[in-house]
Amino acid sequence: MPVSTPQADPPASSLTAKEVSYDTVDGKWVTYRAGGKPGRRAIRQPGEPGWVNTFDRIPIIDFTNVDHPDIEVRRKLAQELADAAENCGFWYAANTPVSKEFAEQTFAALEEFFALPLEEKKKCSWVLTPGCRGYESFEEVAENEGNKSDSTLRESFVMGDDLTDPVQWQGAIPEGVKTQNIWPEALPRYKQALDDYYSKLLPFARSILHLFALALGLDETALDNVHKFPMCALRALHYPPQEPDESSPGFLAHADFSSFTMVLQGEKYGSGLEVLNLNGHWVPAPAIAGTTFTCNVGDYLQHLSDGRFKSTVHRVVNRSGLERYSLPFFYSPDPSAVLKPVVDPSKGRQTEVTEFEDAPIGEMFVRRLLYARRFHPTTKRVIELGIPENEWKYSFLTGSLP
Repeated sequence: MPVSTPQADPPASSLTAKEVSYDTVDGKWVTYRAGGKPGRRAIRQPGEPGWVNTFDRIPIIDFTNVDHPDIEVRRKLAQELADAAENCGFWYAANTPVSKEFAEQTFAALEEFFALPLEEKKKCSWVLTPGCRGYESFEEVAENEGNKSDSTLRESFVMGDDLTDPVQWQGAIPEGVKTQNIWPEALPRYKQALDDYYSKLLPFARSILHLFALALGLDETALDNVHKFPMCALRALHYPPQEPDESSPGFLAHADFSSFTMVLQGEKYGSGLEVLNLNGHWVPAPAIAGTTFTCNVGDYLQHLSDGRFKSTVHRVVNRSGLERYSLPFFYSPDPSAVLKPVVDPSKGRQTEVTEFEDAPIGEMFVRRLLYARRFHPTTKRVIELGIPENEWKYSFLTGSLP
């Protein structure tokens, strides 16, 4: 069922940093971060002014035909995807290329890694790579989010696109580029498991990108020109169980900086993901049977679609009583891409000009990453050198910083 056109949420510029860090203010508002800025949404009940028809569940889409040879079959699937992206911004992707056995092996490697002693995990710390890849402890996550009182809600490990990896890139390696990913020496199979998973998801993500192009009425390769060697990140996450009345989310309310995100939650690890609808209510998005992905539109695709596809706010609160593990995969444009929205000539542009059109995506990404990781050596070096923000380059994250 189509949902109502949302009214713009009022700005949260007047809120304090503490208020913006959490999810509710006096039971009247939900606060979050989207597009790199704080925002808030009124919590409305049926019959109240401003109440709109919006989603109350996440649609399930069968991706069996994602690579079907008949383009008309793919167009039909693209329309299903468009409906979900427009009306909810989230969808479940069922019948994907990832088998149950493959997923179980990958999650087993995650459990084994996060069970390592802290001193072993810190040997592949995020502070040892220029681009913040690697392990981030519970305390470091809390410190980076400015939330030191909640230091046990999440630990993570990040790997991603790497021009020095021959599996990912066969071209010439740009001068000065250093190896991006770092791995635990005590657990060699962990690297193999995540490398295999990353390699499995890349072509699937490309196929989904083609569906979005079809949904916009374009040739299915029309968005490839800004996704040639995309910025991608695979984040392994571990959330310990929270108390039933725990108010602090394991992952604060936010929208994603990606074209789209695909999350494998793992059915046996319980639930926790929640999606914010237009009335300010949190809609559960639990893991479902099999290897079904929970997917969502990110800010970049929202911009490319001229606002047609919605980058929806979400959070994680692990009240399942179980240890929760998940694997979000973020698929984003090339760092050199400058994004212009695809505009329907008959309607004209529907959205305002944004920062995505002012500079390459990579330059905006480095600013946001270093702001969020202010204790990282790259951030400290940029400050030490006195480099103006408008001169920050994506290459700082690949090792070119003097």
